[in-house]
Amino acid sequence: MADGDKAAPSPLANLITEASEGRLTIRMDLDKFVYIDRDCEYFKDQIRKIQRLMTQVSQQEKWDLGEGFPTQGDRDLISAKTMVKRWREKSQGSENSVYAVMESHYKVIEDFQTLFRTVRERITGVDTEQAAKYQDLVANLPQQAPAQAKIFSWPGP
Repeated sequence: MADGDKAAPSPLANLITEASEGRLTIRMDLDKFVYIDRDCEYFKDQIRKIQRLMTQVSQQEKWDLGEGFPTQGDRDLISAKTMVKRWREKSQGSENSVYAVMESHYKVIEDFQTLFRTVRERITGVDTEQAAKYQDLVANLPQQAPAQAKIFSWPGP
């Protein structure tokens, strides 16, 4: 990281502060808080899976693109070595690698989750009835399936 390895500020830090100090109001049923929290956990898990895959890509030894072709005089497959190097860097190892971009998404989701947890804790922290209702929802609210991925198909010629 630049700037003497300082961590980037939290994307939603100001809103989280506003919520924790009671200056942010959100009107929402308690079950929505449960679903938001669960969805955030789901997305964070998916991001970590992508990051693990990118780590595997960056560490893959053999790509079978000719990158291991021995130099024979002026014959060398420089482009194969270059492609492999770029794919490794793009997966993990550069500032805008897939791994790094996913990490920034993870932090945003974490902040989003913290924001809504903070609001929910302010609600359930002062109202024991709401707190009991929330705990019941956490225990008994059915899981929702994640939204189906939408795959776009391009119209034919």
